[in-house]
Amino acid sequence: MSIANLLKRVQLFANLKADELDQLAAICQEKSIGAGEVIIRQNTTGNEMYIVAEGSAEVFIQGVDDARSLVVLGKGQVIGEMALIDQGYRSASVRTTREGATLYLIESEAFYQLCEANNHIGFIVMRNLAIDIAFKLRHRNLAEL
Repeated sequence: MSIANLLKRVQLFANLKADELDQLAAICQEKSIGAGEVIIRQNTTGNEMYIVAEGSAEVFIQGVDDARSLVVLGKGQVIGEMALIDQGYRSASVRTTREGATLYLIESEAFYQLCEANNHIGFIVMRNLAIDIAFKLRHRNLAEL
C-alpha cells in the first residue's frame, strides 16, 4: 500500500484532495520499531506524530505502581497528533505490541512548512483535529456524569 493510500484512511486527513495527500506523503518518514519498544514516553515533549502503517501500538498511562492500558492502535491510526499543535508534554506513553510496527513519522516543522505552502491542507487538518478533540472532551465529560 502506498503512503498516500494509507493517508486516505487516516481520519485526521479526511477531505484532503489526492494531490494534497501526495504532498503530505512526501514529508512522511518510514520508521520500523521492534516488538515492545517505546515510541513515546509520557511527560516528555515531542515534535512529531506517527501514523501506524503495519502492526499495532498500545497507548498506556504510567501510574505510581503500574501502567494502565488505554487503547491499542492499528493501521491508519495516529499517535502523538497533538505535536502538530504544540510541543507540550505527552499525556501518555506508547509502545509497539508483540509484532512491532511500521510507522510514518511527520515532524511538526515539516508539517508547518507544508501548511505555509498550502493553507488548505493546514485548514483541513486543524479542523479535523479540532473535531477529534471536541469529540474526546464531550465523551470524557459525559463519562464523568
